[in-house]
Amino acid sequence: MASTQPTSSVPIPNIDDVHANSSQSNHDPFKYSHGLTGVDLPTNYLLVHILIGTALAPVLISILFRIFTTIRNDRRRVSTITSGQALNFWAKDRYDWVGQLKRYLLYAPIWRKRHNREFRISSAVSLATLPTRLQLIIIILYAGSNVAYCLAIPEQPGAQRMAEFRGRCGHLAAFNMIFTVLFALRNNPFIWLLHVSYDTFNMFHRWTARIVFTEALAHIFAFMYNTYRVNYDGQGGWDSISWVLDHSLSYRWGLAAFIALSILITHSLGPLRHAFYETFLTLHRLSIIVAISGVYYHMAKHALPQLPWAYLFITFLILEPSIRALRILYYNSSWRQRTWTKILVEALPGEATRVTFHLPRSWNANPGSHIHIYLPRLALWSSHPFSVAWASDPGQMALDWGTEKRPFSIEDLEVKEGPSTVSCVIRARTGMTRALYNRASRVKNKDLQLWGAVEGPYGGYHSLDSYGTVVLFAAGVGITHQLSYVRHLLLGHNNHTVAVRKILLVWCIPDTSVLAWIQLWLDEIMAMRNSREVVRIRLYVKKMVDGEALPMGLDVRRSRCEPQGVVDEEIVSMVGAMCVSVCGPGAFSDSVRAAVRKRVGLRSVDFFDEAFTY
Repeated sequence: MASTQPTSSVPIPNIDDVHANSSQSNHDPFKYSHGLTGVDLPTNYLLVHILIGTALAPVLISILFRIFTTIRNDRRRVSTITSGQALNFWAKDRYDWVGQLKRYLLYAPIWRKRHNREFRISSAVSLATLPTRLQLIIIILYAGSNVAYCLAIPEQPGAQRMAEFRGRCGHLAAFNMIFTVLFALRNNPFIWLLHVSYDTFNMFHRWTARIVFTEALAHIFAFMYNTYRVNYDGQGGWDSISWVLDHSLSYRWGLAAFIALSILITHSLGPLRHAFYETFLTLHRLSIIVAISGVYYHMAKHALPQLPWAYLFITFLILEPSIRALRILYYNSSWRQRTWTKILVEALPGEATRVTFHLPRSWNANPGSHIHIYLPRLALWSSHPFSVAWASDPGQMALDWGTEKRPFSIEDLEVKEGPSTVSCVIRARTGMTRALYNRASRVKNKDLQLWGAVEGPYGGYHSLDSYGTVVLFAAGVGITHQLSYVRHLLLGHNNHTVAVRKILLVWCIPDTSVLAWIQLWLDEIMAMRNSREVVRIRLYVKKMVDGEALPMGLDVRRSRCEPQGVVDEEIVSMVGAMCVSVCGPGAFSDSVRAAVRKRVGLRSVDFFDEAFTY
C-alpha cells in the first residue's frame, strides 16, 4: 500500500479540487486523473443536447402517429355506426404503402418470425426475447450515437486525451441514468403519452442500463489509465491508484456505485432474472440503492456540474413509488367503512387459481388492462402483473342493463359508486404462483381468504371500438386478456357505440377441463343480447375429457390451431376494418404475428399483442 504521507517536500495533491487547470503552473501529478482538467464540458453538454434530440425524435414521430390513428379511428367508428355502408369504405387502406409499412417495419420481427418466443436453456430457464425491427433500429441509433460521441475525442497529448475521454464517458453515463430510471417506472409518463406498453419500455430500460454500465466502465478505465502512469513520491502503478482512493471519499463512492452497477448487470441477465425472480427483485432494489447513493455522493463530494441530473433521477425514484402507494391506499381501503380489500382464492383444474379482489371502492378500467397484485404471505417484497379477466362495479352493471330498461328519473342516469370486484386467473408455474396454487388446493370445499392489495389498472390502451371485425387469439391463461374485450365490444354493439359486427374468440387449450377457468364469465357473455349473432367462440383442444358436458354455442375442434388459416378465413369474410389481437406463449404470438404480416397488404388489418417478457 502507498504511504499516506509523502517522504519528500512535494506538496500533497488535492484530489478533491475539481477546477480545470492544465497550465504549466499546476504541478499536481494527478491533474488529469481527477476534476475537470482536460475535460471539454461545452462539447459534453452539446452532445447531451444532441442525444436528447435523438431520443425525442421517435417520441415526436410516435405522438404524430398516435394523433393520426386516433383521428382516423374516431372517424371510422362514427361513420360506421351511423351508416353500415361505410364499412366497405374502411375495409381497405387508402394507400398501398400503409400495408408495406406494417409488414416490414411496424409489425416485423428482426428476422423471419421470432420475437416473443424465448431462447431457452431448459424448460425452466430462458435467456431472452428479441426486439422488433423498429425497436432494434431505435436501440442501434441511440447506442451507436453514444459510442460515437464517446470516441469523438480530438488529437492531443495522451494524458489530456484520456482525461477528456474520462469526462465524456462519465458525463454521458450520468445523463443516461435519467432514461434508465425513467424507463423502469410503471408510471412512466411516456407510457400514457405514447400508448406504448411497459413491456417495451422495460426492454429499453435494460438497454440504456447496459449503455450506462459500458460508459461507467470506460470512465473508470480512463481514470485508472492516467493514475496508473503517475509517479508520485517514488511510487506509481497500482500504488498511485490506491493512494488516490485513500485520499478521496468521492472516488470510493464512485467505486461502490460501479460495483453495484456490475451486480445489477450480472443478475439482470435473462437466465438469472427468470429463474430466481423473487431473489432478483430483492437484490435489484438493494443494488439500486447502493448505485444511486454512490453516483450521488461521487458527484456531490466534488460538486460536479452533473449533480442536478442526480437530483432528477432520485426524484423519480422517490415520487413514483409514493404515487403508487397512494393509489394502493385509495383503491384498497375505505376510511368511511373502515374496510380493506378482501381477497378470495379458489383452486381450478389445470393447476390454475382464480383470485377475486373485493374492493371497497368503485374500480373501472379499459378492456385489456392488467394489475399488479400484492400477497405478502407468499411474496413479501414483490408484486406480480396479471391480466384482468373480469371486473364489475355498480357503474358498469348499470351500463350493462342500460339498454334493457329505460331510465325513469335523472337518478337512474347517474353513475353509481360502491364496492367492486376484480378477478384474475393465475396459472401455477414457479415461485409465488406455485405457492398460491398449492395453498388454495389444500383448502377443500371453500375459498381461501388472503390479505393483500391490488395496484392498477395499467395498460388497456388499444381501443378496438372502430373495427368491424375483431379476431382475438388466446392460448392458455392468455384468455384473461381477451375476455374483457368481448364483453366491452358486445355491450357497445348493443348500445350502438362501437363499429363491431363480428367477434371471433379463438382459444387454444390442453383439455376441456380448463373451461372452468372462465365458465362463469362465458355464461354472462352468452346471456347478453345479440351474443349469438355477433360473438363466435372457437376452441382448439388437444385432449377431450370423457363425459364432460360442454356449453352450448362453442365451436370445439380437436386439432392444432393454424393461425394463418384462421386469419385468411376471416379476411375473406371481414366486415369493415379488421383487428387481430393475441395473448399467449411467445411461439404462438409469433405465429399469429406472421399470419397477419402476410396479409396486411390485402385489406385494412391491424395487429396488437400483449406480453409480459420482463
